Amino acid sequence: MSSYARRRHELSKWLAQNELDLFIVSSRPNLRYLTGFTGEGISLVSHSEAVLITDRRYEVEAGEEAPDCQVIFAEQGYLREVASYLARLEQPRAGFESQHLTYANYRKLAELAEGAELVPTEGIVEEQRAIKDDTEIAAIRRAAQVIGKAVTQVVAELVVGVTERELSLRLREAILQAGGDDVSFEPIVAFGENSARAHAVSTARQLSQGDIVLIDAGAKADGYCSDMTRTVVFGDPTDKFIEIYQTVRQAQQAAMATIVPGTAAAEVDAEARKVIDSSPYAGSFGHSLGHGVGLEVHEEPKLGKNSESVLKAGQVLTNEPGIYLPGWGGVRLEELLLVTEQGAKPLTHAPYLDY
Repeated sequence: MSSYARRRHELSKWLAQNELDLFIVSSRPNLRYLTGFTGEGISLVSHSEAVLITDRRYEVEAGEEAPDCQVIFAEQGYLREVASYLARLEQPRAGFESQHLTYANYRKLAELAEGAELVPTEGIVEEQRAIKDDTEIAAIRRAAQVIGKAVTQVVAELVVGVTERELSLRLREAILQAGGDDVSFEPIVAFGENSARAHAVSTARQLSQGDIVLIDAGAKADGYCSDMTRTVVFGDPTDKFIEIYQTVRQAQQAAMATIVPGTAAAEVDAEARKVIDSSPYAGSFGHSLGHGVGLEVHEEPKLGKNSESVLKAGQVLTNEPGIYLPGWGGVRLEELLLVTEQGAKPLTHAPYLDY
């Protein structure tokens, strides 16, 4: 049984528990997770089969990537093919992804599939995706190795006058040279005062001696993402930078020490926040501690103040506390971690500053 078939089998158990005949998969990452297909389409997963509805643009990919799925090439649109399939069943109950199927398409499908009961669901496959299997962990590990090499390389090449945009482009090149397939998101490269923006957009701002350099980037390998942040100083760091850097590093380590299966995600966030809020920079950590990573760079679980998630073995997540001071700059340190029964194991590897 392929990994995709095993995942569909797990989904079919949920279908049985909820008295559903099939599940309509319209999210592209979920489609890939359940079938292996990387193109555009819809999948119908029942207790006994998996149907992939796509179009002739993806004829080669469908045959190669989803050999254990029945492939239907839509001639009059995906939703009409879904409705045609449902019409062959007797009063079917079909779950659909309410987060991904637009309201307009839902109304259209309900009109086309008269007699079928369409049941909205939320986060079913995403919850399943949160626990990575060995194949997924291996791909994420490769993506993590790539981004570690790329970031280390571009930091070593910093020169006066390079712009944030130029360094962002160089980072993309370094990711490909290191064996990555692509970036997993638009890299964040911020110099000096711009590093106070947690989600900075790269600009024409040039690098000068003494500038903070914050780089947040990720690579893709076999469809899976990595995510890592390092903050350095171009030149000699000030005492203030060293103090802030050490505080953020301590917060990161405190959070990492609490990561074991069964721990509440909100508790992990609280441990990091406790370190920062007991420092002179209380209140300067304005975002959540982390998030899951997989086929998408932001997945379950979420590590934040209000998270209701409980950590489980096999989850891959970020640990990224930060301190941001408008007009001065910011420091964020981010590691990608695998949750194991023995605790958190880093997947990303790039040097930290030794103060």
